[in-house]
Amino acid sequence: MDWFIDIRVVVVLLLTGGLIYFALRIWHRDRPLGRKEKDFDFYPEIGFSRLDGWKSVALLLDNKSDEAVWTEEIEIALTGLVANQQASDATCHEIQKVHQTVRGRDLLPVSLVETIYRAAGKPQRKYSCVMSSIVRYRVGEKWYEDPMKAYRLRMIGLTVAGIRREHKTVHQFKPRNESQNLQSVDAGPK
Repeated sequence: MDWFIDIRVVVVLLLTGGLIYFALRIWHRDRPLGRKEKDFDFYPEIGFSRLDGWKSVALLLDNKSDEAVWTEEIEIALTGLVANQQASDATCHEIQKVHQTVRGRDLLPVSLVETIYRAAGKPQRKYSCVMSSIVRYRVGEKWYEDPMKAYRLRMIGLTVAGIRREHKTVHQFKPRNESQNLQSVDAGPK
């Protein structure tokens, strides 16, 4: 009977270890990528928005703090692009200027569909890719760069056919030199 007790102990230990492993995976998955603890609650993320009557892939700028946040831009990079009948060469890289202040306790959606379409070379039919992105913004006088989660996109022209979150960061963005336009922006909150 001692072996029966030993088996039960091993099974309980394996189940406990498995639960701890899955809890850590879920916790790690839900943590923002590369973001350090900040003393304000500003959460940019990729999601959906209904803009102009269409369901659109959008940058959702969620400011849960009382302080206004100046959003400068979002930079996207497309990898693994599969497209036919493009109207122009695919750059697979675009920067969309946002230049918007997100007031405290407000949410601002910014459509990314046209930027994705341009970066993909304006395909006339179905296309797919993995989109990585980084958002640059300012709170007070301090600048931040937040990498976003990567998404696999299936598109038909400017229409979203499917979106799925990728579990690995696909593209590494180079940090911008603060002397490049970021410090020279006069608009936005001071």
